Amino acid sequence: MLKNKIAAGIIGASGYAGYELIKLLKKHPKVELKALNSRTYANKTVKSAYKDFKDSKLKFTNAPLNEINKLDVVFLAVPNTVAMSLVPKLKCKVIDLGADYRFKDAKIYEKVYKAKHTDKKTKAAYGLPELFKEKIRKTKVVGNPGCYATAALLAALPIQKYCGHIIFDCKSGYSGAGTKKEYVNDPKHYTNNIIPYKLTNHRHKSEIEQFVKAKVSFTPHVIPLFRGLMCTMHAVLNKKLNNKRIKNIYKNYYKKEPFIKIMEDKIPELHDVQNTNYCCIGGFEVDDNNQLVVVSTIDNLIKGASGQAVQNMNIMFGFDEKEGLI
Repeated sequence: MLKNKIAAGIIGASGYAGYELIKLLKKHPKVELKALNSRTYANKTVKSAYKDFKDSKLKFTNAPLNEINKLDVVFLAVPNTVAMSLVPKLKCKVIDLGADYRFKDAKIYEKVYKAKHTDKKTKAAYGLPELFKEKIRKTKVVGNPGCYATAALLAALPIQKYCGHIIFDCKSGYSGAGTKKEYVNDPKHYTNNIIPYKLTNHRHKSEIEQFVKAKVSFTPHVIPLFRGLMCTMHAVLNKKLNNKRIKNIYKNYYKKEPFIKIMEDKIPELHDVQNTNYCCIGGFEVDDNNQLVVVSTIDNLIKGASGQAVQNMNIMFGFDEKEGLI
């Protein structure tokens, strides 16, 4: 390992989130990428899976557990329930991009994901740096938030104490459904189309409800683009607040957060955040019914997955939070 660099690995490196991690970690000045585990592409080049990748020599691996345990940190970009079978065997720090370590209460996980949680001993930090930075700094295991949950929580957290009911209307690019063929990521269905799905029972609703005290309604949609996520939040206010006060609440809440951009005079768009780790928040309009509308946008593959994971790694190892991300 090179001096002053940490050794990092990825298990599940060939999916969309894994590929974004490869690109981010490869350019990170304090990381040496040592393992890119993929059962599907083991010993094949990354370029064989992703034609736009510039390094023609870097290969996927199938490193055994004893080699993974020599690393400083491993990112798990694996299906739900797989991480909980691996984490108890891992000696290094872990950032799980799936849902296995997102819930404080394993019973909620079991209800939402219809699977038994087999690792109730591990204490993980929820990996939203804007909410749990100190816990992330001290933990061994981080449960990286879901993409919809990230955008929704960042929109709601500053204002939630003034709200009785919050409605999240979210739209995401089809990459959020992963590489496995599903109805929502099939070009036959999403082309020139918007697909609403899981109107009232999406898994991320329970994730959001852990940290929002108001009543939560949430409906996701898939839109015909690859990356980007927009959350339009409708919050029923329980007291009168003018636009200036609301903007100040958001600016003060996020004044120390390097990846939050408060847009006072512009409604955020996907072009503001694609291929970045930023979350843009704006709109801040209150209608005649005392309903606040706020828009948050993120790149679902970066701030909604791999970029946030690298941000968490930076915090865990005492690096500058922005390292490798700006």
